Amino acid sequence: MGEPPVIEVVGVSRRYAATPALLETDLAVGPGEIVGISGPSGSGKSTLLRLLAAIEPPDTGEVLLGGAPAWIRRYGRRRRRPPRPGYVMPVFQNPFSSLDVRWPIWRSLTEPVAVTRRVSRAERRTLAGERLEAVGLGGLPLDAMPSELSIGQCQRVAIARALAAAPAAVVADEPTSALDVTTVAGILPLFQRVAADGTALVLVSHDENMLRALCDRVHPMAAGRLGEMLVC
Repeated sequence: MGEPPVIEVVGVSRRYAATPALLETDLAVGPGEIVGISGPSGSGKSTLLRLLAAIEPPDTGEVLLGGAPAWIRRYGRRRRRPPRPGYVMPVFQNPFSSLDVRWPIWRSLTEPVAVTRRVSRAERRTLAGERLEAVGLGGLPLDAMPSELSIGQCQRVAIARALAAAPAAVVADEPTSALDVTTVAGILPLFQRVAADGTALVLVSHDENMLRALCDRVHPMAAGRLGEMLVC
């Protein structure tokens, strides 16, 4: 019997007030697979990513992380039960939302590691330097604050942060939209290397050409539903 998908949603739906954002959606992503989600604004892409990352629960259906339910019902409410901290790491469209404005970047970048194992300050700074080098920010001071960075630099720090704890999966909402063409050309091979090491990736983007170039398959999305996959 094969391994279960790293992340999977089965028949999930999600509504906000009376508006359906996601309707009876199924998606499974295996180890090392890169899956793209394309579609216009308001199609449900970001909602799907929040469910895949277990940031919020579905109204109906099931979210499975490593084959185990991400949510359990207790006292009439759904409570989050991830397999381990950092199992799925998100990269948000607005990189400032994932960086604490009060912390130097080395601390924000390595916080996912600190919650999974005991690690010294010196080890965290060394890891932060390595991860910044991997995303093309090797010359950036570790004690720089988010307010001192450009939006492109913040996005690369956010990507480095998502990868720091060696997650089983990364879900990214428009991860390259804030980056210039040269930086994107450096980030895409990074995603490919991460997938080659077994990490599952789900990428949402308006840039269908980028998704086709990078992903194993792409699903178009419209009105809260996934379309037939496009094999790349």
